Amino acid sequence: MKTSTTVSALALLFVLFSCDNKTWIKPHSVSLGCSDYLSILSPNGTLYNNVWNKKSANSYEWSQCIEKKTVNDVEVYGWSWNWPLKKWPQSNNYIYAYPQIKLGNSPWDPKPTINSKFPLKISELNNLTISHDVHISTNGQHNLATSMWLINSSHDAETLSKSSIMAELMIWTYSTPEHFNPAGKKYGSFKSINTNWEIWVDKNWGDLSGENNNKWTYITFRSLDPKLKNNFNALELIQHAIEKGILKAEWYISDIELGTEIRSGAGIAWINSFEVNIN
Repeated sequence: MKTSTTVSALALLFVLFSCDNKTWIKPHSVSLGCSDYLSILSPNGTLYNNVWNKKSANSYEWSQCIEKKTVNDVEVYGWSWNWPLKKWPQSNNYIYAYPQIKLGNSPWDPKPTINSKFPLKISELNNLTISHDVHISTNGQHNLATSMWLINSSHDAETLSKSSIMAELMIWTYSTPEHFNPAGKKYGSFKSINTNWEIWVDKNWGDLSGENNNKWTYITFRSLDPKLKNNFNALELIQHAIEKGILKAEWYISDIELGTEIRSGAGIAWINSFEVNIN
């Protein structure tokens, strides 16, 4: 009788966590915290619990947390989420959040950086390659994107702010079948050494949450060969955008972020590796 009661209680907890996400059950992990915009240092970068558009969930009891697990005596970090899976209460035509791991100093949350190389002046870069290996379990829709905030000068943590933002560069290396297209309009295509990319651009982009009124150039390179494990030459993509007059060589890269833009559902992402090689 005691065992039956325990099983029933666990089942209830799973239902409470899932709400309308009943087809996905969170695997075992250690939660390091669920506070909005929580930052936690890890060996690969700063984990950041970015919930920038949480208000679009309205009355839905969402959650998003930084997670940890141990595999073969090695600590692996990531994040979990529980956002509306279906229309709630009107429709889920939103990106709710962008939990991430990052290097550098974001103009949205300026803090002393853990990597002294940032900000990076684009014109002085000889190499910028990025590799990642991510495992994701979910019942919803999301992408996996590397993003960079490009700023107008070499601001430090004391002077960096949203007013310094010139552009947002996103590199989509994976997205689920029903996830959105990138913002803006399809601009063209580009073939790098090992990947074919679509290019999407909006030169007057802004914060869709309505919390900020500044504007910037938005550009996304979306891989036509979506993979969760990837290695790409980011400098090659940046230089192509400069040649097309979309970005400028005198700008600086404030930070480099790897995260999941979440459209719907519940899930968990584990960062097996995230490496940025500079010059």
